[in-house]
Amino acid sequence: MTPMDALPLGGSKRERVHVNKELLGKLKTAGIVIKESLCYDMKPTLQVMYQRYTHVNEIYARVLDMVNERTWPKELGKAPNQTDIVSLFVARTIWHNTYVKILPLVEEYEDMQAWLEENPDCKSDLQIWGVIKSKYTIADLTEWLQKQKGQKKTRSPKKHASKSPSKSESKGKGKEKEIVQKEVETKKKSHKKKKGVASTSG
Repeated sequence: MTPMDALPLGGSKRERVHVNKELLGKLKTAGIVIKESLCYDMKPTLQVMYQRYTHVNEIYARVLDMVNERTWPKELGKAPNQTDIVSLFVARTIWHNTYVKILPLVEEYEDMQAWLEENPDCKSDLQIWGVIKSKYTIADLTEWLQKQKGQKKTRSPKKHASKSPSKSESKGKGKEKEIVQKEVETKKKSHKKKKGVASTSG
């Protein structure tokens, strides 16, 4: 399945998120900060989707750290897994078919990342997208990423095989020539000595 085949943002009724308030309470009791507004947005913008994605990863990383360090409170029972945490924010099918397939690709592009995070210093909609819309979708982002990938390919032409040798290579070759020359000179000298010995003996 390609990103373009991903499920629609709204999903079906069966895919709507039912926030597990008990789990939310556990995470808060464990000292983990939860951005609850991201749980209840039923019509998320592209920015909210990205912020959900990064927030889920942050929460899960914190839980893993606590489990590894054995600081997860025993009275809270078993620590939640990634699927439990994902389910607080988005339906699992949409998470796997859309979020994790497309959103990690944004990390290569700082300007887009800043825009999705709603950074105060980020570029404007027009600067990022080249067009102003009331709402940008996953399909828009997929198309944008494909364009960026295409531009990267055209910017970096293939390297030719007949490239000039590097400095280290040329230095190495220079040393080899010096050694060969010295060997030739020593051979000539020894040859002259032999000739001299032959003439005196005659």
